[in-house]
Amino acid sequence: MKARVLYLLVPIVIFTLAITVSFIEPDTFYNRTLQHESTKDVQSYNLPMGAFSTHLPVVSVNTRSQRIPGGRLPGDVERYELSEQGLSEINVEVTFFGEDAFVSDAMFRVRGNSSRLFEKKSYAMTFVEADFTEKNIGILGMEPDDNWALHGPALDRTLLRNYLAMNLTGELMPYAPDVRFVELFVNDQYEGVYVLMETVSKGEGRVNIPTPDRNSVMTSYIVEIDREAKLEFPLNDFLVDTYRLYPSATDLTYPTDRQYTDARFDFVNRDFSKLAKNIYQIPYATEKNAYKDWIDETAFYDYFIINELFRNIDAGYYSTYFYRHLRGKLTPVVWDFNNSLDNYQETVFDETGFSMTQVVFYEQLLKEARFVEGLIERYRNLRKSRLSDERLITMVDDSINYLGDAISRNNQRWDRYYDHEQYSPDDFLIPVERNPTTYNQAVNQMTTFLLARGQWLDEHIDALYQYSHPSRHSFESIK
Repeated sequence: MKARVLYLLVPIVIFTLAITVSFIEPDTFYNRTLQHESTKDVQSYNLPMGAFSTHLPVVSVNTRSQRIPGGRLPGDVERYELSEQGLSEINVEVTFFGEDAFVSDAMFRVRGNSSRLFEKKSYAMTFVEADFTEKNIGILGMEPDDNWALHGPALDRTLLRNYLAMNLTGELMPYAPDVRFVELFVNDQYEGVYVLMETVSKGEGRVNIPTPDRNSVMTSYIVEIDREAKLEFPLNDFLVDTYRLYPSATDLTYPTDRQYTDARFDFVNRDFSKLAKNIYQIPYATEKNAYKDWIDETAFYDYFIINELFRNIDAGYYSTYFYRHLRGKLTPVVWDFNNSLDNYQETVFDETGFSMTQVVFYEQLLKEARFVEGLIERYRNLRKSRLSDERLITMVDDSINYLGDAISRNNQRWDRYYDHEQYSPDDFLIPVERNPTTYNQAVNQMTTFLLARGQWLDEHIDALYQYSHPSRHSFESIK
């Protein structure tokens, strides 16, 4: 079982961790297994196309001659390809080579949004038994679960953004999806380096919230803010009613399936709405630090900091997750840094300016002086430790060294991504000049931006104080 271990830089600090509290001392971090710190033991595997040698785990998917559904069809309307049988996902055979080798059936489809247009696809994978019931499998030290994502770094030519951001966040926050590099084959065709990722889902070692009691409508829950067209269980909550999220909306992602009932849906709708409305009464309803009763304050600090440092423009608008334990507080979870660090496909975002000051919840939390003071203090502490320039660059360099020859194999498979003559606006940055022509250039672009972003934030983080000044909000209130 994967433990969420806390350790201190200052050993004399003593604290108690209760199930309903996830308070983190300033010099306290979660233990995180970092794949790039493991040994590079090269193994040779006898695959159908011949021997294949690598130090990375290998995943092979046999689609049984079926078309993989989920690819985005051309046109302005978001329409997705189905299998030959008209299905949105297909049953495949997945073989995992390396540590914890196994063979399993799985439901399989293309996942993502704009990335569905990329030639190098990302996939959703759910392990199942022969009768299609869910099957939990533990992989490479990650907690057993049935639901996984195979992220194909396509637009991110460095292959590193999600790996770096998820691991850095996992040291700071109660939960961030665990990640491992793998090399992927689909129908015996080599598809390059992928990042095997946990999904933001309920489970031990993931979002660790309890299953609702059988006869109770009250439930812990997970919600996601994303494009309205993608939602399966859309809430009609306070944020939607007040157009705080438009054109996005809120989706219930747990409880669903066997744990879903209309009564539980209504409970989540009411509870999340109440929390949101309370937050949006800041600073007029925060006597005795009341907002601290509603949110995991340190987690909200860290979510803001990591998304600002990586200049993740999508955070707060798309793929934005929150969960609440019935006896706990609202807590954010990070997801998807593919577009971060000046890698947004359609638009250039330089290293200056804040991205999170006007997004959901933060536009109100930053009106509270005590929240801003705590956020700035947390930022300063992290920049001296886990998020220092030296640590960031060391982690980049060590990750590249760990990937080693796998980078060359990936780039040989996807050499078109470095060839401007094969430019397409579907899976290149716009305009064409923004795209690197070598792997080293891609890494240099990313690291240069990361260091510049950190320097800008260091110099301007105190500007957040202005957002809590009464002159900005003295005439605003939601009664």
